[in-house]
Amino acid sequence: MFLKMEKLRRLKYKKIVKVGENVKIKTLAEHEMETGVRRDNITGIIYPRLIIQSVIAKYNGKIVFKANWFSGVSANPYLAFYITAKESGLIEIEWKDDHATTSYKRGYLKVINEKGNEVLPVKYDL
Repeated sequence: MFLKMEKLRRLKYKKIVKVGENVKIKTLAEHEMETGVRRDNITGIIYPRLIIQSVIAKYNGKIVFKANWFSGVSANPYLAFYITAKESGLIEIEWKDDHATTSYKRGYLKVINEKGNEVLPVKYDL
């Protein structure tokens, strides 16, 4: 039994929000999360452990959430957390497994101010 990380990854959130709004980020990773203690009934072989070890969430390149997972996490794990929208930018989730294989899911969050203009992460002075 060989498991791969090239499976479904989902990332859901409200795409357009106002400055200061709390945004719920929801993720789902399709993964068997093999614990390494299950034995094949016919051959007696123990399936090797292969779980998602860590999940890192970034907002505009800065880590906003990090979790280390262990064998007690269920198959196809769902994760939800909140961020405060400050400016438009990239939301990126990274999953890393026991074999150091990583997969990503990315999305763009558009943040608007009270005038309805997009708040960009670019800082400048004239």
